[in-house]
Amino acid sequence: MKTQSFSKSIITLAFTLVCGLVANAASPRNYLYDTKEENGLITSKTIFLQDDNGMLDKQVKYEFVYNEAGKVSVKKAYRWNVDENKWLPFYQTTYTYDDKKQMIESNYGMWNQKTKQFDLNMQTLSIPASNYNEIFS
Repeated sequence: MKTQSFSKSIITLAFTLVCGLVANAASPRNYLYDTKEENGLITSKTIFLQDDNGMLDKQVKYEFVYNEAGKVSVKKAYRWNVDENKWLPFYQTTYTYDDKKQMIESNYGMWNQKTKQFDLNMQTLSIPASNYNEIFS
């Protein structure tokens, strides 16, 4: 009898825990965006998370540089460091465009605190140029 009661208690506890996790995961986070534009091109985008008290916490900032054709050539990401009260470099992606092959070459690197460059976990990716709007929307 005690074993059956104990088993029911464990199952109820597990069910309650799972429901709590699902409810927490399902609750949307309230992100707000501050986008800066110059001549119709987005130059930076800062993402804030609104906490339960209505305060805005800085999360991530992106900076964009464009080539002469008006396409993104550099995207830099920064994360907000609460302890230092400043933006710290996170990663950088550079883009080069091959109009003949209709391809975009993407070069990604994470910030290396020792070398002060974006040279960690470097990766290169070739993307069809037709995906430009999907990448930068």
